[in-house]
Amino acid sequence: MDEGEQRSQRHVRRTVSMLGACLATTSAGTVYLFSTYGPALSHRLGLSSSQSNVVAISANYGLLLSGPLFGWAADTIGPRVLSLIAAVGSFTAFTALAYTYSGAWQMPSWLILSLYMVLVGLSAQSANMAAVTTTTKNFKQNRGSAVSLCIAFFGLSPFVLSHVNTVFFAGDEPDTFGYLRFLSFLGLVTSVAAAGCLTVVGFGPSRYVSVPPGFVVDRPPSSSSSSGLLSDRDDESVYGAVKAASTTVREVGEGSTGSSTTAEPAPVNVASNGVDYDTARDLGGWAYVNDVEARLLMLVLFLCAGIGIFYNNNIGTMVNAMYYSSTPHPEARTAQRLINHHVAVVSLGSFVGRLTIGIVADMCKRIWRLPRSGILVVITACVLVSQLVVISATTLPSLLVGSACTGLSYGFTFGFVPTLVSVWFGTRHFGANWGVTTVFTGFSGQMLGAVFGRVYDANLPDRDPAQCPQGSCYRAAFGLAVAVAVGSVVAAAVLAKRRARRRRDNRRRWEAEEIEHVEYVPFVLAE
Repeated sequence: MDEGEQRSQRHVRRTVSMLGACLATTSAGTVYLFSTYGPALSHRLGLSSSQSNVVAISANYGLLLSGPLFGWAADTIGPRVLSLIAAVGSFTAFTALAYTYSGAWQMPSWLILSLYMVLVGLSAQSANMAAVTTTTKNFKQNRGSAVSLCIAFFGLSPFVLSHVNTVFFAGDEPDTFGYLRFLSFLGLVTSVAAAGCLTVVGFGPSRYVSVPPGFVVDRPPSSSSSSGLLSDRDDESVYGAVKAASTTVREVGEGSTGSSTTAEPAPVNVASNGVDYDTARDLGGWAYVNDVEARLLMLVLFLCAGIGIFYNNNIGTMVNAMYYSSTPHPEARTAQRLINHHVAVVSLGSFVGRLTIGIVADMCKRIWRLPRSGILVVITACVLVSQLVVISATTLPSLLVGSACTGLSYGFTFGFVPTLVSVWFGTRHFGANWGVTTVFTGFSGQMLGAVFGRVYDANLPDRDPAQCPQGSCYRAAFGLAVAVAVGSVVAAAVLAKRRARRRRDNRRRWEAEEIEHVEYVPFVLAE
């Protein structure tokens, strides 16, 4: 097979894999749908606001605490097995929720619901890690845009499915049982389809034949092709060709006349796959956990993502309070439609944020050489603005603006941080690193959700949302959300300062021609 045919085959496989990644994240997005069925489930089973918060956040615990495990699995056993795990888990969890809601299955304790939601989160994380890790290892030059597109479907899924609920299941008597059964089959079908599409193809053609001292060869680890990872044969043939080309360049330099020194390997346009200069330090495991910049990045995600998780889990309660306290003759059908509308707006905002931030960041880096760490500071400022809008909302239309801003900033965060992890710390251990980065974000969402539940229950002891004019019964909880957002801005600013110092130091060493002594040298100094 000639070079052109190989390139065409890689392109087709990469495109099919990208389609599978979008299917997988669509399935994973069902973890954010609790607000569309949570209020009905809580009402049917007689749960308090605090109990409902625990049930809702359990899905996030399953999603986030399993990140390191499924990230390691994505790096080692490949994406296909993870997709099949997601298919079985999602079908089982939503089926259990449906039959518990209908009364066909007895519920000895409301904590059983929490276990079902943990399974929802585990399934979502399995599908998400399969998709994001595969996409990260398949793209190099346009990695930010590719990862953003993949993750964008994670945010788009709740938007589409909340509208499906509104059109097909939110009638005069909302069919929550039918909706949950629909979600169970959706997770099964999409995850199985993703398993057939996902495979690690590797990076596109590189412009460089060798990697000089001080640079990191950023490539996925080899494994069995049946798992969806690169095969040993593909791995060896690619890098053998690159090594041979590099040797040729050196021999030409050594054999040329008029030069008393050995010529350095020069950048040459070639069609080799998988090797390119990279700005990453190849960190993984404890080296990653103990790195100060990695910890600051974890802290930023911990604070920003917690706000988004908390808002997603409680928007249904907030809309109910606003609607029932401002309407003389409220209807359950209208309340459900309003909840679906807000969930859809949050989801759409998240989708737009995840999709656009990667493209914008890539453009800023290529055209204006703006550092990614500075863009992270802007994103945390957007999170702060969104919470200021929410805390000042006193009507349903103004709360809708807050929902849009919160969804957009949440999408910015989760669409951008994975790219930072891969660019700053390499793709060899990306799955495990990204899992560790996200593992604690559920705790910040739980903390804010617990405060929200206590404030809400304290102000409404009889649980009557009609007694909560203009959201007064829960507004105090968002004071803490604003404080958390301020903390994220400070953490991002500290991280940006450290990254600026690293760039200056690298540039000084580069200009002093001390490349062989530098562990981390960025090809583009603006990261």
